[in-house]
Amino acid sequence: MKKVITYLFAAGMMISAASLMFTGCTKTGPQGPAGANGKDGTNGTNGKDQNATCTQCHIWGDTLVTKIFQYNASKHATGSTTMEGTRTACAPCHTSQGYQECLSTGADTTAAPVYDAAPINCRTCHKIHTTYTSADWGFKDGATSAWHPRYDETQTIDLAADGGKANLCARCHQARSTSPWVTLPTSTTDSLKPTSNRWGPHHGPQGIMLAGKGAFETGPAAFGQSGHKSLVSCATCHMAKAQGNLVGGHTWWMANDANGIDNNVGCKVTGCHPSLAANTFDVNGKQTEIAGMYQTLKVKLAAAKMLDTNTMLLKVGKKYCQKQLAIFWNFSLVEADRSMGVHNYLYTHDMLASGIAYFTALGY
Repeated sequence: MKKVITYLFAAGMMISAASLMFTGCTKTGPQGPAGANGKDGTNGTNGKDQNATCTQCHIWGDTLVTKIFQYNASKHATGSTTMEGTRTACAPCHTSQGYQECLSTGADTTAAPVYDAAPINCRTCHKIHTTYTSADWGFKDGATSAWHPRYDETQTIDLAADGGKANLCARCHQARSTSPWVTLPTSTTDSLKPTSNRWGPHHGPQGIMLAGKGAFETGPAAFGQSGHKSLVSCATCHMAKAQGNLVGGHTWWMANDANGIDNNVGCKVTGCHPSLAANTFDVNGKQTEIAGMYQTLKVKLAAAKMLDTNTMLLKVGKKYCQKQLAIFWNFSLVEADRSMGVHNYLYTHDMLASGIAYFTALGY
């Protein structure tokens, strides 16, 4: 019994000593030296220190959540055409990597196909993770500067209004050249024979339509120009006051047919169209007028056996005089622009009017 008591006493002393040692070890000591600043985002490889300012953007407040919410409802977010990144001529507009590369190099094609392609996203346009401050919301260097269009690199387009924001968009929303190329757009004697039914300016030429560039001038006078390009940018209207993720903001949608919303808030800015009725872009009936002219020329092109109205593509297998192809090109610009004159009413009107006059004179 005495041995047991001695053993328990010894064990108790050991526990007490351990407790005192633990308490001594965990006692708060003096404050240590300040730690190093956060790295600059290059995985620490260059050793450059920079203040860790991530929370200037990554506050996860409603502002950032809203931008993501809107962007996810945009056409850009779908990434439905990023497979075109495997073509060096397509990657600059169909992939984020291609856009950034060609913005840096000034080339129209990427050096190599982009196989692990990302859709257009925040990093495509903005300086994400460059300074790790709110300055990273700024646009990539050169994105708002003047540029040379693909269909004719001798020309310069500069949509300078609103700080040149439209230049960022228009670098992709432009026409590409096509083969055979129209060199005599008013000629009714020289002919060409396209071999691809996709002959034309390609899709999404809204930027050059706003700029009043890219059409073949086939009329008796130079095509007119509306004032939008000198007053507003794409963002003025397409990023106007958002309604959820249906229109506006980073959705870039102007209309939501499912919900019957036409977001014309941007059209009503001071000095533009303050009295425009809700849910319409039809200023003074001009959009209705252009839609009617578009339909008229569409019928005439179909009657002339140039346009396949099922695919809206060119019928191939025969020769066309260059003026006919020039008019078809202009019609395709209006078709792909989809604004029915909103981007540039006078330019669109004269493009269609010259085509209608030509085919009417031929009896169509």
